[in-house]
Amino acid sequence: MAIIVEHKSDGNRYVLIGPGYGMYHAVKPHVVLGNWGRSAETGSQKLVSVVNEAGEIGWLQSENVRVVSVDGLSPAEHLS
Repeated sequence: MAIIVEHKSDGNRYVLIGPGYGMYHAVKPHVVLGNWGRSAETGSQKLVSVVNEAGEIGWLQSENVRVVSVDGLSPAEHLS
């Protein structure tokens, strides 16, 4: 079952491999106080894993892609 997605801004198409959820936590020490005055930054991103025509795997933010087809049919054809 192939799911084809399209990047909204540049129109490039990819095969969807699967969803992902990127979480990060970064700690930066304070310039003068070192670890005592450190600042932390945390967050998360909704991502999808995709592959291009050359077989290269990459990650895209899920809000930046749309599904073009599933097994050769549009989403509307599957849902009607």
